[in-house]
Amino acid sequence: MTDLLPTAEWLASLPQVVAVGAMLVTDEDGLMLLVKANYGSATWQFPGGMLDLGEYPTVCAERELAEETGLTCQAAGLLAVMWHIPKESTGGRAVVQFLFDGGRVPASTSVRLQTSELSEARWVRMAEAMTLLDAKRGAWLEAALAAQRGESVRLVAR
Repeated sequence: MTDLLPTAEWLASLPQVVAVGAMLVTDEDGLMLLVKANYGSATWQFPGGMLDLGEYPTVCAERELAEETGLTCQAAGLLAVMWHIPKESTGGRAVVQFLFDGGRVPASTSVRLQTSELSEARWVRMAEAMTLLDAKRGAWLEAALAAQRGESVRLVAR
């Protein structure tokens, strides 16, 4: 029988995960909101960001949406989850991203960008979203839309 590790040592040995809350917001015309980051690889994505210590993913998604776009929407339900295996660019940490349904807003709703993080926002149809998003976010969007149609919430692993 082996001896158990001291609690601090055991906790330090566990995998570390970065968690992200994001929001899929659509307008009355069926357009969805995408934002473009002005950091890193400057990719198109859904409004969202990393959870603060002690924060629930839904609260994070709502907070990040408000900070990044000025919109206040409630995270109504979980649509899809995306999992990224640990890699060097994330400090050896895995990343789990939760995409919540932000509901519908009136058509032509204006967005106030958080320019320290974002360079652009667009209301787009599905076809344009799939050209702007990278493959993993495109698969995440497809899973989210399937959940909105009543299918099970899916894990998209990349």
